Amino acid sequence: MKEKAVTLGRFKSLVGVVAEPDGDTREPAVLLLNAGLIHRIGPNRVYVKLSRTLARQGFRVLRFDLSGIGDSLPRPDHMPVEQFTIDDVVQAMDYLSATYGSQRFVLMGHCAGAYHSFRTAAQDRRVSGVVMMNPDGGEAEWVEYDRKRKLARYYQNYYGKKTLLDPQRWKRFFIGQISYRNVIKNLLQNVLWSRISGFCFRLRQRVGKQPPTQADEKLFTVEAILRKLFELDTRVLLIYSEGATSLERVQNNMGKALKQLSAAGKLQLAIISGADHIFSPLASQADLLRGIERWMQNI
Repeated sequence: MKEKAVTLGRFKSLVGVVAEPDGDTREPAVLLLNAGLIHRIGPNRVYVKLSRTLARQGFRVLRFDLSGIGDSLPRPDHMPVEQFTIDDVVQAMDYLSATYGSQRFVLMGHCAGAYHSFRTAAQDRRVSGVVMMNPDGGEAEWVEYDRKRKLARYYQNYYGKKTLLDPQRWKRFFIGQISYRNVIKNLLQNVLWSRISGFCFRLRQRVGKQPPTQADEKLFTVEAILRKLFELDTRVLLIYSEGATSLERVQNNMGKALKQLSAAGKLQLAIISGADHIFSPLASQADLLRGIERWMQNI
């Protein structure tokens, strides 16, 4: 495996690193897209490890910075960010095609990079596969529901078993050293009512058909992406950390569609146990790399 730094794009403003196998090169070529504003090494250097792992398996891998991130310069044409992220990726694929003769591509990204990967795939037929790692986000109603749920869990834990078995807290309760009003408010509003409203929200999501939104049209949610996947000749590996609230949202909102996509061979869902959002534990990084490596063998 060998690596080299490259500049590419019509403005020669995009900077990246190409990892190549020592022997024969396999198709497709792989591109790793920035996780938000983290430059091309990826969160906890996961992209570096991933590119080298895949290069050792025979794949050519380009990890590069989108315009204005890391070592890449801002675009001089002032193209809107929603457009230039896709255009940057297309230019990177064009570079690999012109330089190495690559014809097919797999795009991979964490969080925001996952969305950039699929939006490009939806517009460019050269993309045969997409790996989406912990794509976050959701509509405003879900964000509010998730906030209330986390608040309910916090107060439930605070007033839970440890509190009930703590004699010092009972003492403060009986001699008036706590605010009874706050206790009642937290239990009724932040625990009981949050749980009731959360149940109602989940019920509405399951039984009510949601009308298309701008987020759906622009593929700004995972649900919109998966619905679009039915129309494309593209395969997706969707990876979530264990316990990710985004995963619960997708499973709740998509229902049987997930099974349909899986049965059609278009979608594989992988859950990494013990991982946080940015795959900090080394064990979770190893599981992530192995999962992607296995998926790539059949792409």
